[in-house]
Amino acid sequence: MTILPMVQGNETPPPQIAGAMEIIENTNSAAMAPMQMDAMAEHSHPPREVDPNEPVPSVTHLMFPDIMDGYNVQILPVNFDFTPADINRGAQHNQGHAHLYVNGVKIGRVYAPWVHLPAKLLQPGVNEVTVTLNANDHSGWALDGAPISSTVQVKVAN
Repeated sequence: MTILPMVQGNETPPPQIAGAMEIIENTNSAAMAPMQMDAMAEHSHPPREVDPNEPVPSVTHLMFPDIMDGYNVQILPVNFDFTPADINRGAQHNQGHAHLYVNGVKIGRVYAPWVHLPAKLLQPGVNEVTVTLNANDHSGWALDGAPISSTVQVKVAN
């Protein structure tokens, strides 16, 4: 069995996967591009500002090519805990789940640091894979009105 290496941020893909995909950029900030925010608005929940008395959460994510199909996505939050047992309850500081988007379309909720992203959800060319942090009540954690998120651009061969 061949294990393919991890791809993170704007690293050049290793030779064994360079023909299949390319990671262009990884952005982990509270600011999303306006077009991306507009596309995600259909599925978004109201922003929930981080309590100024609490540590500010942040997130980044890594994408590992899966030898069977697509990618395995590792979500790396800071100052944030996944609390799947508390879903649909009131918001608690820096707790909740994540939402996964591909090209601005919500793929689903994520309740743990790992999720599989099937290749069929990606299109040929550049794809934006975004992770947002959300509270138990599904509102999106925000800093100064901007979602706390991470976006990786992935180029898939035609």
